[in-house]
Amino acid sequence: MIFKKLRDSLKLSYKVFLSLVILGILLVAYGVFIERGWIEETEYTVEAPGWQGREARLAVLADIHAHPYDGDYLDEVVKRTLALKPDAVLLLGDYMCGRPGNPFISSMEEAEIAEHLKPLAAVPCFAVLGNHDHWHDPAAITAALEGIGIHLMEGKRERLMIDNQPLDIGGIRCLFTFRTPGKVPQPQAGVPMVLLSHTPYGTSFAPRGTLITVSGHLHGGQVCLPGIGALFSIDPHVPVSRTNGAHTLKDGRLEYVSRGVGTSVLPIRLFCRPELLLLRIRGREE
Repeated sequence: MIFKKLRDSLKLSYKVFLSLVILGILLVAYGVFIERGWIEETEYTVEAPGWQGREARLAVLADIHAHPYDGDYLDEVVKRTLALKPDAVLLLGDYMCGRPGNPFISSMEEAEIAEHLKPLAAVPCFAVLGNHDHWHDPAAITAALEGIGIHLMEGKRERLMIDNQPLDIGGIRCLFTFRTPGKVPQPQAGVPMVLLSHTPYGTSFAPRGTLITVSGHLHGGQVCLPGIGALFSIDPHVPVSRTNGAHTLKDGRLEYVSRGVGTSVLPIRLFCRPELLLLRIRGREE
């Protein structure tokens, strides 16, 4: 009797173990081959005091992390972005993947990334760099992006006109790389400014009067648990509660953290789909 119970218990344990292994394999396959490329289009609306006329439409892309085999995926991302008919495209850094010399993670070359992104320059396109870009060759990726007409915005501010309504786009350098923001563009009275920052830590340095800071870097956690979300934040200055979505800081500063469209370290996403954000700016309803 004792041996029969022990045998039955071992059989049950084996079945449970085998089921867990199969489930794990299926989850990994789903994360690598399905969810990693299953782009979710999201929208977020910000009301700007004094804004007149039609709303502004800004497409936001973060953390492309272009692997050498990602060409078709990048083309799809660009196609989907332009289909939103944006007034401008905002790129939040990390076009490159991994580090130079890493034998396990290689990156698409700067010139090839720029070639895939080139159609975005048909509309005003503004960008900042991320930590992976600085780990590679920031001068090379800057030259490649500027060569196709993309505006690098670190420490700069440029103006868009949306039906005669002014909208400023500003940017700060990667705070995961430098830890200090360097030159920070200042908003002008009566003109809303959207600030580009690679990491959400940049929101802490957004000048008073900034309409919203948009960032990425954290990939939304990349691998999350249903009902729980991200398990950790890779930036010690950003709590896990701010790994994705819209947040208002205690001092009133507003941010939106994109989950990004690429992957880092492992080419997998679980319960954390890649995100293409349409940021809408419109007048405040009375």
